[in-house]
Amino acid sequence: MTQLKIPQFWYSENKTQKSTLISCALLPFSWMYQGLSFLDQALTIRGQSDLPVICIGNVTMGGGGKTPTARAILDMVREHGKFKTPCFLMRGYGGNFSGAMEVDPAIHTPWNVGDEALMQVQYAPVIISKNRRKGAELAEKRGYDLIIMDDGFQNYSLRKNLSILVVDGGFGFGNNRCFPSGPLRESVKKASGRAHAALIINKTDAVDMELLNGVRQFDATLSLINKTDDTSDDINKKVIAFAGIARPQKFFDTLEDNEYSVHSQFGFADHHLYTHGQLNSMYQRAKKSKSRLITTEKDWVRLSDAWKKKVDYIKIKIHPDEGFKSFVFNVLDRLSS
Repeated sequence: MTQLKIPQFWYSENKTQKSTLISCALLPFSWMYQGLSFLDQALTIRGQSDLPVICIGNVTMGGGGKTPTARAILDMVREHGKFKTPCFLMRGYGGNFSGAMEVDPAIHTPWNVGDEALMQVQYAPVIISKNRRKGAELAEKRGYDLIIMDDGFQNYSLRKNLSILVVDGGFGFGNNRCFPSGPLRESVKKASGRAHAALIINKTDAVDMELLNGVRQFDATLSLINKTDDTSDDINKKVIAFAGIARPQKFFDTLEDNEYSVHSQFGFADHHLYTHGQLNSMYQRAKKSKSRLITTEKDWVRLSDAWKKKVDYIKIKIHPDEGFKSFVFNVLDRLSS
């Protein structure tokens, strides 16, 4: 399972000579990356599903809120009521599968289908396929009536009826350079040209709205929910936290913003595979300090059944504004007519 760690120079608030030099030195590789992306777009055979396709994506590498936003869209689809059997369509990043397949949590592991797919299947059926067109064909065969693509904005093999660009309002677009010189998968201007709307989560001054090139913008906030769906103040909020995601510090900061007392924190690379020694060390520290050992939902699904009983996780729930909900409902009205 490939692990990703976000370089600090992508998001340096105070630009130093060193961070600028590193970013500039990588610019030729960024141009190569953009050239290969353009070639991939030009050579990709595009298909169109008979099912409506709603795509959730972002323009930056790493976590930006796509997965909880996809679940928020799922909730809206179900509340709208016209589509009865929606499903997620994902790449299955980190899995060793081949072809298109439906995720079965009873038999599949994160090593088969990826941790994100195994997390999303708790909420709705999940089809995984590196070729999204083939995945859409399987979704139709299985009787699903609407597809929510969780991370497919830069995939051109399947036409989308609605493309939503998710923006992390705390990090924005970093140094506004393409990978590996910066965090962008493509230029913000290019992405904006294909987006029907942008959802900005926890908006701050870090996001330059002019870069979104006139895309219709909506705001969203987030909240934390324990794995038992307990949001009460009675739970122990003294925690030892660990996370193997693109930006672990964001998880730790979110805990503190929600009045958790983080006794210790341990950050790992995205999709990190935890050893027994690492988990046991953190667990013993939690017992000694009378804290809960806590992690992200995505990290939790990678744990063994034995460790799942000892570790709590936090779910992130996205709360879009009412304008966004009305926008999505209008699109669903059109797609169902």
